[in-house]
Amino acid sequence: MINVREDKTILIRIDSSSTIGLGHLMRTLILANGLKNNFHITYITQDLAGNQNYLIKRNGFSHLHVSDMNCSKFLSIVQKIGPALCIIDHYGIDLSCEEKVKALCPLLVFDDEFKEHAANTILNHSFIAKKEDYSYLQNTKILAGSNYTLLKNGFLEHKNSFTPLENLKHKKVLITLGGTDPLELSLPIKKALINIQKNLYPKNTLHVDIVTTSANKKLSYLKAVEKNLIVDEKDMAKLMQQYDLIITSASTSLLETFALKKPFIAIQCASNQSQTVDVLKRLGLSNVIEHFSPATLKKALNFVQYHPHKIQRVLKKYRFSKDGVAREIIRAYQ
Repeated sequence: MINVREDKTILIRIDSSSTIGLGHLMRTLILANGLKNNFHITYITQDLAGNQNYLIKRNGFSHLHVSDMNCSKFLSIVQKIGPALCIIDHYGIDLSCEEKVKALCPLLVFDDEFKEHAANTILNHSFIAKKEDYSYLQNTKILAGSNYTLLKNGFLEHKNSFTPLENLKHKKVLITLGGTDPLELSLPIKKALINIQKNLYPKNTLHVDIVTTSANKKLSYLKAVEKNLIVDEKDMAKLMQQYDLIITSASTSLLETFALKKPFIAIQCASNQSQTVDVLKRLGLSNVIEHFSPATLKKALNFVQYHPHKIQRVLKKYRFSKDGVAREIIRAYQ
């Protein structure tokens, strides 16, 4: 039996970098803020190039550094602290390491790819996930779907309504491909979008902004060539509400777009987004792009303009709850 310390510590093991991206950090920060009144939160990270670990202390959480992915070092920290719960959101930590952590304390693992895990609890915060997707895991609590999607309060505070995109005349478009834009698609997408608009409405302007973060490896180049660039935006919900169309990666920013009920085009930018793309295609959406090209963008844009009712139907299908994961953890481990 594990002796839980009086401060009820929760350990969170994640990394962020220009290569990994910022998604693991950002979604666990949302969860940590929902838990901070009930637990002492300590992050364990590496100091990788392009990380945004400074956000951990800015949010008021403790922070421990490890030099590499060595499981034994991680286990020694877990054993020393004796946490009420350990949370892992990291593709680099394997099943064997999970088993060793679980032997020391309760374990919750984020999962995006429906893999084998040794955790007590699995969290898949994508709106497309279902508990039944994890029937292969026995004696494991499953938190999956829109009731457990981790979104900042700004995306949940307002009742948003869907406004169809009828044409591109004088419209505002936001391109948001995650914190690092790993495939470097933002500029090619903007160029293709403007060319499409010019062919349709040569005398009308289309305003296109790109949003990214300081973790983007191409940031210096983007600043040099792109005047409509937004970096490290603090209030994405407020920003996104200003646009008529969101062009997004099939990641957390897509979840945010769904919460705001915005017309969208979703582009697969990483392998772990393939399930989301497949599900949306099965739901009849052709504004979802597996491989970007000017032609696939034009096809997706036509779908957004001529089949808005199909997009609206899918957006209505998913409703998001506030602090669903935090409530489950507080109930189980307080």
